[in-house]
Amino acid sequence: MEKYKDSSQPLEIRVEDLLSRMTLEDKIAQIQCMIAAGSDPADTLAYFSNGIGEIGSFPSGSNANEVAEENKKIVDFISKSELGIPPIIHCEAITGLSAAEATIFPSAIGLGATFNPETVQKMADIIRQQMLAVGYRRALSPVMDVCRDPRWGRIGETYGEDPTLAAAMSVAFTKGLQSDDLKNGIAATGKHFLGYGFSEGGLNMTTNPIPSRELREVYAKPFQAAVTEGGLQSIMNSYGVINGEMIVGSKHILNDLLRDEMDFKGVLVSDYTSIEHLVDRHLEPDMVSAAITALNAGLDVECPIPAGYRTDFLVEAIKSGALDEAVIDRSVRRVLETKFKLGLFENPQPRIEMYDTAYGNPENDQHSLKAARESTVLLKNEGLLPLSKDIKKIAVIGPHANSVRMMFGGYTRPAGLEMMIGRTMGDMAGMSNEFVSIDEDDDFVPSEPFPGSNVLREHPDAMAAINALYGPTTPTILASIKDRCPGAQVVYVKGCDIAGTDRSMFNEAIKAAKEADVVILTLGGKYGWGGTCTIGEGIDSDNIGLTGIQEEFAKEIFAAGTPAVMVHMDARPLSSVFISEKFPAIIEYWYPGITGGRALADVLFGDYNPAGRLPATCARNEGQLPIFAGQSYGNSYHTENTNNMLNKYLDSTKQPLFYFGHGLSYTKFEYSDLQVESNTRADGSVKLSCKVKNAGKIDGEEVVQLYVKDEIASMIRPSKELAGFSRISLKAGEEKTVCFKMKADQFAFLNKDMKWIVEEGDMTVWIGGSSVDLPLKGSFHIDNTAEIIAHKRGFFAKSEILNRMETQIT
Repeated sequence: MEKYKDSSQPLEIRVEDLLSRMTLEDKIAQIQCMIAAGSDPADTLAYFSNGIGEIGSFPSGSNANEVAEENKKIVDFISKSELGIPPIIHCEAITGLSAAEATIFPSAIGLGATFNPETVQKMADIIRQQMLAVGYRRALSPVMDVCRDPRWGRIGETYGEDPTLAAAMSVAFTKGLQSDDLKNGIAATGKHFLGYGFSEGGLNMTTNPIPSRELREVYAKPFQAAVTEGGLQSIMNSYGVINGEMIVGSKHILNDLLRDEMDFKGVLVSDYTSIEHLVDRHLEPDMVSAAITALNAGLDVECPIPAGYRTDFLVEAIKSGALDEAVIDRSVRRVLETKFKLGLFENPQPRIEMYDTAYGNPENDQHSLKAARESTVLLKNEGLLPLSKDIKKIAVIGPHANSVRMMFGGYTRPAGLEMMIGRTMGDMAGMSNEFVSIDEDDDFVPSEPFPGSNVLREHPDAMAAINALYGPTTPTILASIKDRCPGAQVVYVKGCDIAGTDRSMFNEAIKAAKEADVVILTLGGKYGWGGTCTIGEGIDSDNIGLTGIQEEFAKEIFAAGTPAVMVHMDARPLSSVFISEKFPAIIEYWYPGITGGRALADVLFGDYNPAGRLPATCARNEGQLPIFAGQSYGNSYHTENTNNMLNKYLDSTKQPLFYFGHGLSYTKFEYSDLQVESNTRADGSVKLSCKVKNAGKIDGEEVVQLYVKDEIASMIRPSKELAGFSRISLKAGEEKTVCFKMKADQFAFLNKDMKWIVEEGDMTVWIGGSSVDLPLKGSFHIDNTAEIIAHKRGFFAKSEILNRMETQIT
């Protein structure tokens, strides 16, 4: 038996044995990718006689068994090559596998709002099982970008503005997806490396004006945490530009930073068509030069098709001396290592025998419901919530309330179906309509825009398909409210569209509001791909408020005089001064997934006590941007106790509408007895604890948040930074002790010489329920200054919930 086929051999031996048997063409094939869309891959893949390393599979199957069969055909076809190297098949999975029958969870920004890594890790484990069953072995997820600009349309793919929160969630997702045994796991792909969530003008694919220190301390932190604590197997580059270099071709970013500084050992895959951007941005004259630049920079695999990593291009480049074959070998080694770690040479096939446990498990939907409930943020409540189930008449108003599609965000199968059926595949980066079979002679009629807007109406064919596939298992908000209050008269009026200037439905909605005992008003955006959406990939905005005439509509409904609950559904947080000040109850609801209608009804009527927290600051308007909790001391609203800071807005305040970490409950919590270890060394750790009591009359959950400030530092530091958090459940009257342990080097930073140091000095700590509601305050001292190895540092405090008083710090 060849050594590479012998699973008892060490990994390095297997890789080198296989590499030695490969022709140059075989090697190049392993760094190529191809899209397979449809039930028969033969036509698409016949060109690749030497095999292929990666497949992006967009299955047409209407159920998991058909998806598995399509992927099996891919594996069987590619494995016919002489060496029999199986491909890695990838798919999107940010909030669930984007394929038939897969469970759909809340959007990533909603997952960030849970402040619960355990929920994310369990979700990722469900995704792992579902991907494994149908043959996917790489997920192009999670998104680890830190987003501090809500104008950017991809904010909904992120966990929000804070690097500590994003780091904890990224580690949880990575661990859940890859599992303790990668042979039964899925290779997670952290994206988009690096700094993609902060761009010029809030626009996609533009320059990222981030200094090198901030790039490392903030934007690289979630990636580093996932590499160090989660064993992250793959990373995807961004389309961005740092310091004048496109990241896809930057050796400084992809090798010197990612490999040398951050110690990443895995595979670097390209975001779709990003190598072509080197030519588009006038950095390279042609695709051959672009491919050489990307390979030399350290980009291992080109997706989705070999536009630059073409076999003829690279063979000729090596023959001419323009490219060293050792560079190809370097990338091929990484690809092969991943395939051996995944156990593909032993079992490359879909594990459809897992179907019953992976897809037929009712606990999957229960966990989706748990995540949707936990993601719900109660922004404001002046006693209106929870509602009584004995209300006689409820007016449910707004474009989201009776829509199955609006339950789902971007990078979900419903969003993908809408894009394909509406024939807007070209609106997804790196894709085009050529990947979908289209009969040019059919009678397809494209959607028209809303009046006074560029946003297109939903295509009826797409909505019919989504309703047919997901309607039976995804009750709308309206249906869920009716189910919860069978004795009430529930009236629905759409009232307005998500975009445009059509006011023809106003009067009917106002009448319904006036005649009701309570109004549930659902407003916001539409998250996905293409012209029918208001936010998503490539759908950015210079206005972070409500789209179309929704703000005007909200004022009309408020003026009707009936108590109203505002349910805001968008991928960016609410930015409306009027709604924030006038409406008595406001819920931030993101895009909750298949159980979203039920989860919202649970919160509205008190069957679930909300505890979600804002993962991003609610700016009053785009003029305040950027505004976030971790800003440097002296910036934005972080100027307390200063005497000489002369900065203010002429006609407004520097304070946001709602702060990072904010979220209310139907009960109240009391904090007490903070205990903090007084000293530590640079290589040590600090333990601290406090008591949290549910002082109300109903059970609830609290997100205990820990913040730290470096009082005197040699470089400008955050006014306070999130250091850790713990979501705990407390019965009415119950008290628990929450313990945190954080490494001193979690607070390391880059000094004036760009060396990572832990610095001697006093550190202030606060604990409370949000970034501004911090009743407990203490301190500790770091006794010495020392340089550290950055990739081995701490990233977030570890927490433990205790009930026994004697286990507290003494």
